[in-house]
Amino acid sequence: MADQGLYANVLNNYEPQFSILNEKARSLNEHLLKSYTPLQIIAITSLATALGIGIYQFIFGHDENLPTRIKQAVFRLARRIPSVQRQITKARDDTLQSVYESMAKSVKGHQFAKALPKKGLSKDELLLKLKQYRNFENISYENGQVSGCVYKLTEDDTTAIYNTVFELFGETNPLHADVFPDIRTMEAEVVRCVATMFHGDENVCGTMTSGGTESLLMACKTYRDLALSKGITRPEM
Repeated sequence: MADQGLYANVLNNYEPQFSILNEKARSLNEHLLKSYTPLQIIAITSLATALGIGIYQFIFGHDENLPTRIKQAVFRLARRIPSVQRQITKARDDTLQSVYESMAKSVKGHQFAKALPKKGLSKDELLLKLKQYRNFENISYENGQVSGCVYKLTEDDTTAIYNTVFELFGETNPLHADVFPDIRTMEAEVVRCVATMFHGDENVCGTMTSGGTESLLMACKTYRDLALSKGITRPEM
């Protein structure tokens, strides 16, 4: 009853304004019906609605502020200019050509295999071929000056150790944890040691990855899933 009294009070106070708006709306409706066919009115309404939604999403549907989105839109439009497209294409092609030439130098003169041999190679032939491939290397990574390439310790026995380890476990498959409990146990211990290093409790879990790139991807996925669980749908990197 209180709500009804409030609504009635509002209508009484603003009745002249409502009447003017109602009259203007009726007049506009009559003008549109006289000026356009029903099909045209439907088309104009649809276009206006789509335009309004587009403008609303452009202004409020992104995490970036409006000036940043305007700059991005300007750059996207600028990249469609033919002269700009030609410059971008030229820069990309020059970069690719430079990469191709740099990589081709290390294998210059090599005759690439294009099909499997009809007869398999003997052990000595295979090792000889592998040594030939090994000679392609022209960058010394052993000194540790190549970033993100090979992580090599300086101890002389390191290579011998991981070669021995490979002999022990080279034929195992970590995907089959039931068949290879040794691999499963070592993985669990490594994960637990890392969790302890970061002060994780007994609920902390993890998994082994094949390298740094996959580790980064898995970390990003984990944080994304955590954000989604908290209702964050547009996280920032």
